[in-house]
Amino acid sequence: MKRILYKSLAYFLGFFICNLMINAIFKPSLDVLTAFSVALGTSVGIAFVEHYITKRNSGK
Repeated sequence: MKRILYKSLAYFLGFFICNLMINAIFKPSLDVLTAFSVALGTSVGIAFVEHYITKRNSGK
């Protein structure tokens, strides 16, 4: 379970930084809450799907 949390944290940091940079370039205001929510949902989703797929493939 720790590995899932570490991966989701790494994905979160990457997506959050990218979202902030894109907001800073294309929008006049920096919307941190939107960048946070998009990064959080995406990172947790990717980490759990990746965990599910590896768990399912290792069981065969």
